[in-house]
Amino acid sequence: MSVDHAQLKSLMDIIGRDTLSRVKQSYFNDSQAKLVSLKTAIEEHDLYQVEQLSHSLKSSSSNLALSTLASVFAHMESDASQGQAENLSNLYQSAVDEYGQAIAELDTLI
Repeated sequence: MSVDHAQLKSLMDIIGRDTLSRVKQSYFNDSQAKLVSLKTAIEEHDLYQVEQLSHSLKSSSSNLALSTLASVFAHMESDASQGQAENLSNLYQSAVDEYGQAIAELDTLI
């Protein structure tokens, strides 16, 4: 399960389905560009950018109840901040795979 259903229900109760749908669309648009930038940063071994982008994606994913995805980005952020680049490509692939699942699941719920 990619989406924390209890957290998503709380969000929906607080801000409503229409607003949550707009937030989801904004997340999708923003995260697409950041994922491309993240891939480039990993390929260029720019650990500062990897850390910054992973942090941003972690936070926005967490805010939208995408807890598994947020966890992958947190791991990437931590590795980049500690100068550990060797696993970033694998983590990126895990993030991309999880992202697809999370968005699909979110689409069925909102």
